[in-house]
Amino acid sequence: MLARIISYLPLRVLYVFSDLTYLFLRIAYPYRKKVIELNLKYAFPKKSSEECNKVRNQYYHHLCDLVAETIKSISIRENEFRNQMQLTPESDALLKKYEKTGQHIFVALGHYGNWEWASLLAGIETALPATALYLPPSNKTFEKFIVKNRARFGCRLLPMNQLKTLYKKLQKDPSLIAFVADQTPVDTEQAYWTNFMGIQTPFFKGIDVIARKTNAIVLYLSIDKIKRGTYSLKFQTITEQAQIESENHILEKFTQLLERDIQQQPSYWLWSHRRWKRAGIDYSSKK
Repeated sequence: MLARIISYLPLRVLYVFSDLTYLFLRIAYPYRKKVIELNLKYAFPKKSSEECNKVRNQYYHHLCDLVAETIKSISIRENEFRNQMQLTPESDALLKKYEKTGQHIFVALGHYGNWEWASLLAGIETALPATALYLPPSNKTFEKFIVKNRARFGCRLLPMNQLKTLYKKLQKDPSLIAFVADQTPVDTEQAYWTNFMGIQTPFFKGIDVIARKTNAIVLYLSIDKIKRGTYSLKFQTITEQAQIESENHILEKFTQLLERDIQQQPSYWLWSHRRWKRAGIDYSSKK
């Protein structure tokens, strides 16, 4: 209830709270500082401590803005939202072209920019039924919030553990399916391992397997933060016929494109999660 009331404040006011929270995180309570520093250390071994600290602080600022924008999304109107997050004209034309093929369209993105708002946009920009897959959090109250909030503009939410349900659904009409594809898999033996940010990293195979089975068109979504609260979204085609691609080609291309975006603007990725906990980084070490 409190979050809903706060959400009616203008974004410029919410950003004041974001700035104050950023100062608190930077000075008084450095949120997951050790996790962030370890991630940056391994991902950017050539960066100095000062450079990594700069990225960490920029990340804190972006994270605070992300929280403010997520709160705003509770009540934001569609016409206002369209001004904050837009597909480039070229990407809009590309999407409309692919909608006419009769194929499913899979959109792969990472925890980069504002992926929360990207789920909202999925319900607006396509004429196809839209579904976003998500990894259920342990907090059920928070899960209810994200499911309800991300689906405000018509995008359906489906837990990643229901991929069989998704596959059955895809036997019917064409759909647009969004995969936040940089989640950390529990079963690493069944995962796809590749060099990502210089580290051997596991990825879920789901998007690759289902895309090839359904001959989907697969797009990578790049989210460019123009300024606070304003994002430009661009599609890049990974494949127009997934069934002809070799195993894991789609995943490998996705990881390359995501790494490109992170290298260009590292502060916009989710550095505070334990992305490489199954890849050998010991986040519990006191050293």
